Amino acid sequence: MEGSSHRTLARGIAILETVAEAPDGSTISELAAITGNDKSTTSRLVSSLCDFGYLTRLPDRRVVLTGRVLRLTRGFQAQFDLQKVSRPVLTELRDRVGESVILTIREGNFSVSIDQIDPERNFRMVPHVGNTAPLDATAAGRAMLFALPAPEQQRILAAIQDEPVEHPEVRLTPRTLQAEADKARRRGFVWIQRSDDVERVASVVLDTLGAPLAAVSIYGPRYRMRDRIDELGRECKQVADAIGMLARGQRARDSRW
Repeated sequence: MEGSSHRTLARGIAILETVAEAPDGSTISELAAITGNDKSTTSRLVSSLCDFGYLTRLPDRRVVLTGRVLRLTRGFQAQFDLQKVSRPVLTELRDRVGESVILTIREGNFSVSIDQIDPERNFRMVPHVGNTAPLDATAAGRAMLFALPAPEQQRILAAIQDEPVEHPEVRLTPRTLQAEADKARRRGFVWIQRSDDVERVASVVLDTLGAPLAAVSIYGPRYRMRDRIDELGRECKQVADAIGMLARGQRARDSRW
């Protein structure tokens, strides 16, 4: 009986997720085809979800979500703590690479650092928590910027072009934006070079819809990082992917997490 209840619950959740991804709603036939259930089972599950108030049928019989789903969204916003979810994974990353690890989020056209974990070494990064910067000016900001649709990237770039930055040589232009974004996609991480003696690599954390949720960065002195850029970039991407899975309620693929 328990196994049957589990399967029913899993099928119901699959239907909700499928409807949520369809801009114009779904028919019973479409839901059955996508979820792998027969039409009779799909129809019963949809009826139950309509009874609970999470789905409704339009006059053309297409099935759509209702406002009740917003209760789940409000609960998520109140309960979900990205910093708390990420910290154990970021701490392990710090221990493996021996450099500072920073978690950054996007606020409009800017990046904001919300957590930093430093190694016990003689040379450590100055505190970054609370720092803001235009999205194109840091590795973390670029990682999130490059995950956005191209028109949104161009809009943001135009909006921030006059924002002051500490290192103007890192600013992107409409001409360099696409080339740098393509380079980051091939690598799986962003490596941004500035005129100081610090190296930084970053990788984006994606949410359920593939939008940028945050970015993970590794910072350290050039003399320690310059020969490890590819290795550190791969580590960054693995951890960013793991945090994304944890944020989506999935178990990270890496057994360490």
